[in-house]
Amino acid sequence: MQLLITDLDNTLYDWVSFFSRAFEAMAAGLTELLGVDSQVLFDEFKAVHRRFGDSEYPFALFELPSVRQRFGHLPADELRDRLDGPLHAFNSARHRELRLYDSVADTLERLVSDGVVVIGYTEALAVNAAFRLQKLGVLKYFQRLYALEAAVPLSASPAAVLRDSDFVQIVPRRERKPNPQLLVDICAREGFRLDEAWYVGDSLSRDIAMANSAGVRSVWAEYGTRYDQGLWETLVKISHWSDDDVERDIQLRRQAKMVRPMYVIQSYSELLSLVAGPLGV
Repeated sequence: MQLLITDLDNTLYDWVSFFSRAFEAMAAGLTELLGVDSQVLFDEFKAVHRRFGDSEYPFALFELPSVRQRFGHLPADELRDRLDGPLHAFNSARHRELRLYDSVADTLERLVSDGVVVIGYTEALAVNAAFRLQKLGVLKYFQRLYALEAAVPLSASPAAVLRDSDFVQIVPRRERKPNPQLLVDICAREGFRLDEAWYVGDSLSRDIAMANSAGVRSVWAEYGTRYDQGLWETLVKISHWSDDDVERDIQLRRQAKMVRPMYVIQSYSELLSLVAGPLGV
C-alpha cells in the first residue's frame, strides 16, 4: 500500500450517532425556548437544509422561521446570545459523542510512519470535515482532504486549516460518489497509479462500488454500518435530500446487493494486516 484514500463519516467515527444525538439535544433546547412543537422544528430544519443543500449547514438554526418570528428583529450577536442554550446543548453533545472508532488514530500513525500517503475523501462540507479531523487529533496524518463544496458561500470558517491552504481540495457537487472518475483524478493529482491505491469506506453503494469501478483496491468498513436505526431516522427527518435524491439512494442501495468488496474489515486496525500481506506492497 502506497496510497490510502479513506472515507471519514462512519469510517473513522460514528457520524450518524454523534450528529443525531447532538441535533436532538439542540432541538430539545429549542422546543423549550420557543415553545414550538418538535415536529414543526424538524420540518423547518428540513426546509432550510434543502434550501442550502446540506443537512449540516452551519447556520441553519438562525434561518428557522420560528426563530425569525421570535427573534428576527435582534442583531446577529444578540440573537446568538438568545440561542446560546440550544447551541451549547449541541456542542456539549458533540463533544461527548464525537470520538474515533477504536484503533483509528494508532492505525493512521502507523501507516504514515511506514510511508503510506493518507488522503481523506468525504461528501461532508469541507469546513465540517476539517473541523472533525482537527478536533479528533488526526488531521496531522492527512496529506490532503477532498471534500464537498458548499451550495452557497459560507461567510466564516471555524477551521483555520481551510484558509490559504492547498490542504483542502473542493469537490463539485455534480461529481458526487459513486463517480469513479473522482478516485482516478485523486490518484493522478497525488502522483500514484491506480494499482498503488487502496480505498476504505462504509458504504457499499457509494464507496465500494466507486472504488471497484475505478480499479482501486476496495476495503469495506462494515463496522461503520452498525448504529441505532432510530438515530438514522432522526437524520432522515431533517435531510436536505430532494425527492430525486431519495430515489437515487433507493436505486444505489438496490445495486449495492451486487457489490463485492475486495476486503472486509471489522476494525480500522485490520488495514495494517492488509498492508503486511502480499498485495499490500
